[in-house]
Amino acid sequence: MEGFKRIFKKINLNDFKHYLFFSILLIVTLISLGTLKFTQARYENTTDLRVMPSLAFFIVDVQNTSGQIKLEGMVPSEDPYLYTFNVSNFQGTKRANVDLTYTIEIITTTNLPLNFRIFKGNNLTQNEIDTDTTTTDENGVYYRHLVITDTNTMPYTTNTTDLYTLWVEFPVAYRVNATDYAGIIDLVDIKINAEQVV
Repeated sequence: MEGFKRIFKKINLNDFKHYLFFSILLIVTLISLGTLKFTQARYENTTDLRVMPSLAFFIVDVQNTSGQIKLEGMVPSEDPYLYTFNVSNFQGTKRANVDLTYTIEIITTTNLPLNFRIFKGNNLTQNEIDTDTTTTDENGVYYRHLVITDTNTMPYTTNTTDLYTLWVEFPVAYRVNATDYAGIIDLVDIKINAEQVV
């Protein structure tokens, strides 16, 4: 007991108060940062379902090119799922050496009852799809063909990029049977058909 009394007498009371105050402040700060990081991760989880990363197409020559988007983990929702892709006439320092026109064709599987729209640029009111047809192949598999028949021109004199938004709706009416669609994937093939302006 005498040993403890001697130790406590040697401790400067003001220094002890300062150390205690800064220790408590450090603990509160660490707890706050831990909570903030958890909240940020939860927010990113919910937003990642709605806005997907971009897919880029580079048409520096007369060519046909394609890319694929895998629609998975979708649930019926009041909010659409948005996917962006862009078409450019340059890649790095290489640019098309002739004026090009291009058209867009999208082929989707029909595993999910989805509605599609395509918007160009920042105009999210003008649906660019001109035709929407369903076909079957020799195996009886159904596909949807969404086509933008209007040609878009890219002059060879300037670097040009056109941005598109693929708007995908899984109607909320299907919530009743949502378990029927669990784990089902829909594939979206985006095809860019480029031609030289003559």
